[in-house]
Amino acid sequence: MPRYNRNNKNIIKNIARSRIDFLFHRAHEIFPDNKELANRYVYLARRYSQRAKIKIPSIWRKRVCHKCKKFLYPGINYRVRIQSRKGKGSHVSLTCFECNKITRYFIKIYK
Repeated sequence: MPRYNRNNKNIIKNIARSRIDFLFHRAHEIFPDNKELANRYVYLARRYSQRAKIKIPSIWRKRVCHKCKKFLYPGINYRVRIQSRKGKGSHVSLTCFECNKITRYFIKIYK
C-alpha cells in the first residue's frame, strides 16, 4: 500500500509545480493590466506550494514581497539597486513600493 501512496504524492507534487509555474507566468503577463488578478494568482500559487509541501522556485520567490506577499513587477512596484561595499559586502536591494520593505540579496565574490 505505501508504494501507491508515494507515487500519488509524487504525482501531486508534479501537478502543483506545473500549476505554480503557470500561475506565476500568468501573473507576470497580466500585471500591467490587472494588478489585483496578478496578486490573486500569486496567492493561489503560494497556497499550492503550501498544500503540496514544495518550495516555490527561486526565480519566482524573489518576485514576491516577503512582507505584503504581493507580486513584484520590475519598474512598476519595486526598485532594484546594486550596492557594493568593501567592509559590509555587496548586495542587491529590492524595495517594494506597496509596503516599503527592503529585501537584500548578498552577492558572493570569489577571488
